[in-house]
Amino acid sequence: MKILILNWRDPKSPLEGGAERFTKKYAEHWVSLGHQVTWITNSFGHSPSEENDRGIKYLRISPALDGTLFKYIFFYPIYLFRSLLFIKSYISSQKIDIVIDEIHGLPFFTPLYSNARNILLTCEVAGPIWDKMFPFPINKIGKTLEKIIYQIYKKTEIWAISDNTKNNILELLPGKKIKVIDLGVDENLEILSKIKNVKKTPYPSAIFLARLVKMKGIETAIKATAEIVKLFPDFKLFVVGTGLNDYERYLQNLVIELGIAKNVEFIGFKDGEEKYQLLKRAHFLFHPSYKEGFGLTVIEAGLVGTPSLVRSGSSLDSLVENGVNGYRFDGENQIKDLVAKMCNNKNYSRLQNGAEQKANYYLWHNVLKRSTSITNIS
Repeated sequence: MKILILNWRDPKSPLEGGAERFTKKYAEHWVSLGHQVTWITNSFGHSPSEENDRGIKYLRISPALDGTLFKYIFFYPIYLFRSLLFIKSYISSQKIDIVIDEIHGLPFFTPLYSNARNILLTCEVAGPIWDKMFPFPINKIGKTLEKIIYQIYKKTEIWAISDNTKNNILELLPGKKIKVIDLGVDENLEILSKIKNVKKTPYPSAIFLARLVKMKGIETAIKATAEIVKLFPDFKLFVVGTGLNDYERYLQNLVIELGIAKNVEFIGFKDGEEKYQLLKRAHFLFHPSYKEGFGLTVIEAGLVGTPSLVRSGSSLDSLVENGVNGYRFDGENQIKDLVAKMCNNKNYSRLQNGAEQKANYYLWHNVLKRSTSITNIS
């Protein structure tokens, strides 16, 4: 069977995130089952236009979209036009059986030209993210267009990565039958063995692990730190991730203005053993994202026994249960008290155990085993 994945980002893109890692895992799984998988995406930097990795064929189309508003406005229409012409021809010439149109802000409108088994894969409905990421009137236009775009897919098979995302889609397409496929986390036994003796910091600490963009709530994390240090002067926030240079400078200046330079450490991008070591050292993962399709870092943190403190109102609600594997906050004024509750909690070990149990459910070998009956790809 020939499977085509359409996503304007791929796992090697500087803008890649949990959605791309999750998609790659499923793609590798399908390759292992004997299927041919191609991923059509956007170019970046000096990326090759064609590349094969772990059995997946990547085809990259220019011009590059680098995450800036300018590129979205002026280059996206060119990229979309070139992509659609290429994809339509590719589906026909290669006799593609399944097309997975991954709507990650930018869709590929497959119902308009593809006769294959078309699947819309949705990680999150942007909704309020438009307000956090773009100025007026772009935000209003974006939210309106999103509602229109989903109408194009009303007769298309749809997969969502969480019940929350499913419910968001149902608000746009009432009554639509939607399948939910899980994300997962690698067990990483080798890494876990190497860091088994890593201890929590001797002072209260948290880790923020995400791209440094406004919608991920990094400013909330920093401003909350300024309040937390009033209770715990030696509290430390480890910021792990990167963003656009101008925004990173803004965040660093914000830390200085708030007088918490010694309490916030910008570490940059980390992966593999270094990432898990940082996750294990921190007392909790701070995940104040305004909208999250799933929340993979909550599971990664749980794998090393680190509970989470998350903003409620998105898919994180189903991953974090108050008092079991962390806490959820509704208003930012609750953060300081919840941190105090976690740091002073005599049952902290219970939160750690709860985090590990939740992570075990989402280990990839368990997720992929469950997926076959949902995706009908075997």
